[in-house]
Amino acid sequence: MYKDGRDIYFYDVLPQVWNRKYKGLKAFPHYQLAKAIEWMFENDRAEYVQSTTRQSVYVTKIRVRNNRCEMLVGFSDTVAADPTLNDRPARKRRVVKKQGDEGLEHSAHIVWHYHNRENTKPCDFFLEGAIGLRATSIIRFFNRLLREYSMAHDDFYADDPEGTVDASGDFKKIKTRPGIDLLGHPSKEFIKDLKKGELTEVELYSEKEMNKVWDSHGYVVEDRRALILKPNRAKHFPKAKALLDGVFTKKVKDQYEYARIKFKTETNIARSVKIFSENYKLVNDDTYVKKERIEDLGNNLPNAFDDFHSEIMKRVRLLAGIN
Repeated sequence: MYKDGRDIYFYDVLPQVWNRKYKGLKAFPHYQLAKAIEWMFENDRAEYVQSTTRQSVYVTKIRVRNNRCEMLVGFSDTVAADPTLNDRPARKRRVVKKQGDEGLEHSAHIVWHYHNRENTKPCDFFLEGAIGLRATSIIRFFNRLLREYSMAHDDFYADDPEGTVDASGDFKKIKTRPGIDLLGHPSKEFIKDLKKGELTEVELYSEKEMNKVWDSHGYVVEDRRALILKPNRAKHFPKAKALLDGVFTKKVKDQYEYARIKFKTETNIARSVKIFSENYKLVNDDTYVKKERIEDLGNNLPNAFDDFHSEIMKRVRLLAGIN
C-alpha cells in the first residue's frame, strides 16, 4: 500500500439473474441492485463475518445516485500478525498487540458507473486495490448481500417465460436471485505477453446450460460444456494472440462464452488465465487487469478509512469520466 497513492483497477460489472428452472432471464438494472445493497447497509446488514477466522467484509459508506453508486468497503483481517514498527535511526522497535476480535483494517473505494437508472448492460466498475478486497471477494460479498435481500423482499420477480397465468388470469411471476460478475479490462502487459508468448492450451467452455438435468431421475445435472484445443506441433504456428484471434470466430464466441488459456510468456513463464472469449476481458483474475495509479493524495495515507476520502473519490470519478 503506497502512503501517498493508490492503484485503481478497471472492470466491467455484469448484472445477472439466477433461477433454478429458467436461463437467459433479463437482468435487473444496476441501479436496482445498488439500491438493494444500500438497503442492506441502512438496516445494518451489509456485513459478512467468516465464522472460523472472524475476518469480516462490510460496507462502510454508500451513496447511490441516478448515474452511479459510490462505496467504501472494508476488510478486517483478524488473522494477520500483530504489526511491528521499527525506528532504525533510534534503534527502537515495538509490537502493537491486537485485542479481542480486532483485525488489521483495509478499505477500498468503489465507483459503479451505470449512467442511468434503467441500464441493464455491462458498465464500468472501478475498484481501489486493497488487501482482502480483490474482485473475487467483492463479487462474493455483493452476491451474498443481494441473495439475502432478495430472500426478504419481492423486488426481484420476473415474468414467467412460459407465459402461464394464475387463477385470476394474470401472468405468473417467478422469483429470481440477482447477482453480479466482474470482468477485468485487459492490461497492456497482458496483450503484450500474448502477442509475444506461446500458446500451450485453450479450453473453451460454456455455462449456459448449467444445472440442466441429464437423466430421468434428476440425479445428474450439467456443470459446463467444454472443448480443449492444443496447437498442432507438426506446424509452425504463430504467437499466442494471433492464434487465439483465429480460434475466437463468431461461431465459437456464440457457443463458448469463456476460455481458459495456458501460455508461456516471452521469458518462458507459464501463465493460466480465464477470459471472456468475446473481448479478452478477464474473469476472476487480477493478475493482468488494467490499472491506473493515482498519486499525490497527501502524505502517509492510512490503510483504511471510516468515511470517503474526498480526493480519492474525485480522482476515481475522473477516471470514470464523471465530472
